[in-house]
Amino acid sequence: MKLSIITINKDNAEGLRRTMESVLGQACKDFEYIVVDGASADGSVEVMDELAAAIQGAGIAVDALSEPDQGLYNAMNKGVGKAKGDYVLMLNSGDWLVNDHVVERIMPLLDGTDIVQGNVIRLCEGKEVLDRGYGRSNINFIDVQQGHFLHQASFCRRDLFERNGLFDESYQIDGDTVFYIKALGYGDATFGYVDLNVAYFEQGGRSSRENDTWREKQNEELKRWSTELFSPRLWDTCIEADKKMRLYDKLHRHRWAWNCVMALAKIIDWREK
Repeated sequence: MKLSIITINKDNAEGLRRTMESVLGQACKDFEYIVVDGASADGSVEVMDELAAAIQGAGIAVDALSEPDQGLYNAMNKGVGKAKGDYVLMLNSGDWLVNDHVVERIMPLLDGTDIVQGNVIRLCEGKEVLDRGYGRSNINFIDVQQGHFLHQASFCRRDLFERNGLFDESYQIDGDTVFYIKALGYGDATFGYVDLNVAYFEQGGRSSRENDTWREKQNEELKRWSTELFSPRLWDTCIEADKKMRLYDKLHRHRWAWNCVMALAKIIDWREK
């Protein structure tokens, strides 16, 4: 299996350097690296050229370009279009691989499953929070609708984009969410979870902004794809399941409440017998 790692960047020279240096340090060099910069004006191009030469000198195949694009998902689609690997990992500027052995350890686990997902370590106000995504391989449609996609730790078969289409460039935030719902929910792509820490993700990036304008845009796009991809009955079913799951999680966090529920369930079972 051959792997393509894709990094997109726009005016984030510091984040790009951190990302590219984590790729340069990989012990296993048997992969290709694609960098797509959106004609940055902050020194990113110089960082890209410098480190692309170093990465290529280390024995890793590199394809780097800088040109105007039409947004986040247009840049990601450019990267996918250039990829030649069997699998693709989207490691955008500002995210970085957790250590020098990520590629070495993941390669034997890329067994033909459509999407192989590992863990992400989120940096929240100086604290590290381990995010296992779904944390299991046997996910269902409700799981997909609730969406816990970790693109920094998701190794996708390249032909998945041929089967389901590229990222929808009309979205600014949720283009990857739409792709995964189409692939995993409707396309029935196979999914496998591996308990391997893949990348660091610093809260506060493009998809995690907390200002009112960004939240408004997120809600707008959520309403759009929920309407386009789900019938009203199916959406109501998913929302109802989500409410039950949230209640389960709340009860489970409070042992006394959970024990009361379990005791009541036993009494009900006894009476029904």
